[in-house]
Amino acid sequence: MPDIIKTIPGMAIQPEPELMTKPATAHLLGVSTRTLDNMMRQKRISYVKLTAKMVRFPRREILQHIHDHQTVHAQGK
Repeated sequence: MPDIIKTIPGMAIQPEPELMTKPATAHLLGVSTRTLDNMMRQKRISYVKLTAKMVRFPRREILQHIHDHQTVHAQGK
């Protein structure tokens, strides 16, 4: 699977990192970092613990989590 490419006018094209930080992951999921901590503790989300204080999240698994847990709420007739 090719890397995700993000283009910014006037800047070189750079692939998205394979591992994301906690704030970036929380933003992508639309939750707070505290909620992300709870999801980690409950083993609801994949993560890699690099050191005692450094945690990273695999981008592909986070995107798959979003896809698997996506719900559509429709109203109408």
